[in-house]
This record gives sequence, C-alpha cells and structure tokens, in this order.
Amino acid sequence: MRGLFPRIPDGTSMLTQMRKGASSWPSKILLGVIALSFVGWGVGDIFINRGETTVAQVGDTEIDVFDLEVAYRTQIRQFQDSGMQVEPGSDFARALANLSLQQLINDTLEADNARAMGVTIAEDTLRADIAGNATFFNAEGVFDPAVFSGTLATSGLSEGRYLGILTNQLRQSQYINSIGAVPPPPDTLVDRIFRHRQERRVAEIAVISNDTLAPDPTPTDSALATYFAEHEQDYAAPEYRSADYILVYPEDLATDVVIDETAVREAYDSSPDAWIDPEQRLLHQIPFETKDAALAAYELVRSGSDFAQVAFDSAGIDAESLELGWFTRVDLFAELSDPIFAVDAGEVVAPIESPLGGWLLLRVADAKAEQVTPFEEAQPQIEQALKLRAARETIFDLANDMDDIVASGTSVEETAASLQLERKMVERVSSIGQPEDILSLQIIPDAREFLSELFFGDIDFPSPVIETNDGGLLVVEVTAIAPARMRTLDEVEDQVLVDWQLAEQSRLAQEAAEATAAAAGSSGDLAEAFETTFEVPEPFQRNQAPTLDNVGLDTVEALFSASPGDTVVVNSADGTAQVIARLLDVVSGDPIADSEGHIAVEQSLTNGLISDVVDQNTAAMFNETDVNIDEDLVEQYF
Repeated sequence: MRGLFPRIPDGTSMLTQMRKGASSWPSKILLGVIALSFVGWGVGDIFINRGETTVAQVGDTEIDVFDLEVAYRTQIRQFQDSGMQVEPGSDFARALANLSLQQLINDTLEADNARAMGVTIAEDTLRADIAGNATFFNAEGVFDPAVFSGTLATSGLSEGRYLGILTNQLRQSQYINSIGAVPPPPDTLVDRIFRHRQERRVAEIAVISNDTLAPDPTPTDSALATYFAEHEQDYAAPEYRSADYILVYPEDLATDVVIDETAVREAYDSSPDAWIDPEQRLLHQIPFETKDAALAAYELVRSGSDFAQVAFDSAGIDAESLELGWFTRVDLFAELSDPIFAVDAGEVVAPIESPLGGWLLLRVADAKAEQVTPFEEAQPQIEQALKLRAARETIFDLANDMDDIVASGTSVEETAASLQLERKMVERVSSIGQPEDILSLQIIPDAREFLSELFFGDIDFPSPVIETNDGGLLVVEVTAIAPARMRTLDEVEDQVLVDWQLAEQSRLAQEAAEATAAAAGSSGDLAEAFETTFEVPEPFQRNQAPTLDNVGLDTVEALFSASPGDTVVVNSADGTAQVIARLLDVVSGDPIADSEGHIAVEQSLTNGLISDVVDQNTAAMFNETDVNIDEDLVEQYF
C-alpha cells in the first residue's frame, strides 16, 4: 500500500516532501497531551509573544508571562473538556498557574543542560520520529503526508515551529536517558515484587440486594435529625447566580443576509473543480518482493484464478486485507495512475514496479465516472456559504459596536435592544451549570466561557465582549447572587429520608450477611445458607475487580487481607447490595511461567530508579541555577 504515496520531488524541504500528496485522507487533530507539550517546552523560539513581560528568569533564559498564559490555558482547557469548570482567581486556578510555571521552569533547566552537554538531533532522527508518529497515520495505519499537513494546519503550527518543538522534545529525551542510565535492580527485589503483584485470589462470590437481607427501616424524628446533623455539609446549597447575557454566532446573523443569485452563479463558475467529483477506482492490491513472483500471480489471474485466492496462496493475504480504498488520479504516483485508469472495473493491471520498492499486482474492483454537480443542486449550499461568509465579516463590526456600547456602562438588556439582538437570561445557576430548580427548562449556554464569566463578574457590571472558543460573541451581566448557605432539615427532609433509609438498610443488611456467614463457618455451604447461587470467577490480582457485576476493588482488598476459608462481607460497588465472598485459594505468581510479566516488573523498577535520578538531577539544577519568579506578576495575571 505504501507504493500508492505520491512521488517525492527533489529540492524540497524534508517536511514539505513528507506532506505533499493525496488530499483525500481526512485531517486529524493532535492529542491534548501533544498540544500541551507544544507549550511546555521552555526553550528556543517556540515561546510566543516573547520579550514583553518576564515572569521567571532561569539562568540566562527568560520565561514570558504570555508563555505561562498559554500553558495555563491548556491546563484549564483539559479540565473544562472533562466537564469541570475552573473559576478564575480561585485557589485551584492559582495552583494550576503555579504548576504550569513549574513545568516551564523544569523544561527550561533540562533544555539548557541538554544544549550545554552538546546534545544534537540528526535530521534522519526527526524524519523517523515523524513517520512513526501514529497521529500522522491514515485509516490504514500508515504515515500519510496529507494527514501530516492537515494536522499541522489544524493545530496552527508552521513547519519550522513544529521542527523546533520536536527537536527540543527529542533533545530533552536523550538528555534524560543519559542521566537516567542506572544499573538493573537486584533479582531478589524483582522476584519479590513480581510475586506480590502477580499473586491471585480464587473466591466464591454472590451479590445480594440490601432489601433481600433487611426490611425497609423507618426512622424516628431524632434519628433523622442526627443523620442530617452528621451529613449537613452534603446538603449545603452552592452559590447560585442569575444573569442577562448576549451570545451571538455568525450563523445567527446569516439568516438575515440576502445573497443575489448573480453572486451565487459567479461563485459556482469561479470554482468549477469544487463541483466535480473526479473519476475514481476502488483498488485491491497484492505486493510482491520480485517481478517474477508478481508476473506468476498475474498469469494465474489472467487464466481465470480468483484474485483473492491467488493473494492468499502467493502472498498469504486474506480477502479482507486486499482492499485499499477509492483513489483518484491525483492520489497516486504517475507511474501507477496511468495504467490503473487505463483499465475498466473488474480488470487486473499488469505488474507495476513500486516507486518505494517491490512490485504491485493491482485489481480495479470498481470504478466511478466523473460527476459534475449542476448549478441548481449546488445553489443552496453556495448561498448558505456566502451568507455565512458575509455574517463572519459582519460579526467583527458587531463586536466593535458591542464593545463601544458596553464600555459606556450600558446594561446587557439595553445593548441587546440597541443592536436588535436577543437578550437571554439564566436564573439561579451554579458554577457547574446546574439550575437550582432541577425541573427548570432554561437553556444554559454550551460556550465554556459563559460559566467563567458568570462567576467572575459582579452584579450590574457587564463583562467585556468575549470571543468564545466556538466563534461566538458573549457579554454577561450578573443580575443576582444567592450566596452559598447551609440548608435546613425542612428544606431537604425528603432527600434526607431517602439517604437515611439507604444507609440504615445497608448497615442492617451487612450485619445480617455477616451473621449468616459466621454461622456457615469456613466449610459450610454458603449457597444453602444464603439461599442463592455463588459464582467462582477467574482468579484475580490485587488491582483487578472480579468479572461480576457490582463487585468492586473493595471486595478485592478484603479478600487479599483474608485467609483461605474466610468469608468477607463488603458493600457492593453501587451501595445497593452486599457482596459475600469466601476465599477458596491463593495462587502464587510464577516468574518462569510468566517471563514477560517478570521482565515488565524489572522495567517498572528500573523506570522508578530513573525517575528518582532525574528528580535528584532536577533538584541539583535548581540549586546550581538562579531561578527568580515574579510572584507579583503571577498574582496579577492569575
């Protein structure tokens, strides 16, 4: 399949060579951890907006506050993407800022030391790393230049910037590897830890619901009041806020844009290729090392043998692995495209020498003729695109108008009225976007900046106009604040009653199960005693939950503290049942039978030793290098 990559012309840069080619593969977005590393390397020219404000001085290297801002926002974004809101100015937000700064300082120290040691990265090493990065693979699991190019474009990275980032990453990796060269751990230590980790338990287990083991309890007023007093914090009301806001997107403005049909026709005529689906071929491929092998297979197919059978007999390739997908001429090397598009569907192309080595026997499994979308079909799509383009241009003017009005002290309600925009409202919403009234039908904006602004601002002071991460314009004005408070028992009595009953029934059920298990002893029939079926799942390790529903690691921990014959009773994973488990056997780890596991433990210990050495080296670098942090600047920004 690699033989289908386009030709690499001479005289172009390394990354340009790698990215030229097929445009049919979809672009991929870099993983969040990779994006974080882009801003976490405090060296060279990869920091942005350099030289304006220094938040830390590490030896002779300055770390700019804007670099810290980027690293901090990356941290914030990861929490927000997982559904957790970080309130600006909170203790947690400041902790994240300090963590980001510490990482930038560490990276700077390591990078400076790597350069001082003369660590360099060869171009071949860069090329190999890029070609082996799964982020740049296509759907077939192979490096694809078009995916690489699209990924960089999506991430806003230039070729040079990416090379700088990658070079520093590899340099720092080599540096850490060099200082982390440690002797292997003692065999006795490895063996003991392996046996501890690989030890398994065999148990018979049943999960019995609490309502089977104990009746529904009824509390006295005193019991309910005592339970509420012990768990009062669980029923506290968070701070709730109400607000007026404006949130407008280009799509909202596009509905009022009128596009002349002449403009639509001009757009259609000016981009004829956009409305042409080029001729395509669905290809099946058998690769061969030699021309003779390819010719022999070709003759078999020409004589009537099934292509899939020939692939299996001659190359060991099953039928499902033959298909490469659909290709246009521009997706292929010229050496391949001409012969492939010279045959019809169902025909086999004579063996072709691959530009990347070996020989290819290709079959055109299906074909699609060129198709042109007529103007009448394209018109709605073009019109909508033109409306959206005009709206995006308009929204910049709108942002300026909103800025001017809001800056004059005008309320959100008046601003919306003057610009003929919709004023929207939220009533009593928490910092996680939960309305106080759980039955409320009000819509909480998805824009992650909304909650941040809602819980950052003061009453009757509109926020600045903010461009949201998803392309909208946002202004928030807090209209009411209900402070966090402790609720009374009268307010939450129904929920307290439910919680007390669940907790009390669970306690009674556990007592009943423990009494029944004790009566059965170490050899009695538990299934008969509990009148239910007990199962014996596969042996499990300390960090593995048995393959039974509602059985968690609490049960595993109890069984690893028990002796054979002991029965343990533990709350189920969801708290609605009791897990009754008797330990039947202890299976020791066998380093001979599991040599790979033994090696993995040795490697894990080695990595731990390396981590310790690296930590000690980092501490030494701090002691030997002047590191100055502008705490006032950190406080000002975060």
